[in-house]
Amino acid sequence: MFKFLTTLDSAPNDEVSHEIIDHLSLLNAELRHYFPDVTCCAYMTDPFSVDPADLPVGTGEQEELIDIQADQTAKTKHKDCSPINFWLSMASSYSTLASHAIPQLLIFPSTWECEQGFSSLMTIKSKKRNRLFAPMHDFRCAVSKCMPRIDQLVENKQMQPSH
Repeated sequence: MFKFLTTLDSAPNDEVSHEIIDHLSLLNAELRHYFPDVTCCAYMTDPFSVDPADLPVGTGEQEELIDIQADQTAKTKHKDCSPINFWLSMASSYSTLASHAIPQLLIFPSTWECEQGFSSLMTIKSKKRNRLFAPMHDFRCAVSKCMPRIDQLVENKQMQPSH
C-alpha cells in the first residue's frame, strides 16, 4: 500500500502523504465491507515470497507451496502471467493452492463485468427508451468482447441491387 510513496522521485509533503494513506485506508475498509469473506493470502499473488510455515498445517497447502517454490517452470510462468492465469495453469499440478486462489482472484473481474453490464443496459434504455421494446440485441453488442468487422460487412453489401 505504501510502496507508491517510496517510489516517487521527490518526497511528498506530510499533508499529501496523510491524505493518500487516509484514502487507501478508507478504500481498504470499503472493500472489506463489500467482500467480507475474501481472505487474501499472500501466496495468491506471489507464492514465491511466502514462508510455508505461515500456512495451516495438515491441509496440504504447506507441501504444495514448498513444491511450487522449488519448481523453476512455475517461477518462469509466474513472471510471464497474471495471477489468475498463473493459478489456472497450475491447477492440475498444485490443486489445493489453486482451488483456494482461483475463486478469490475471480471475484473482482466478475463483479466488474456485472457492473459494466448494468451500466450498458442503463445507457441503452435511457437513449432509446421510447423506441426500444427488446434491448437484448443492443445489449449483446454492448457487452461483447468481439469487435464488429463493419468494413467487411460494408464491402459485401451491394450499393444498388440489380434489377
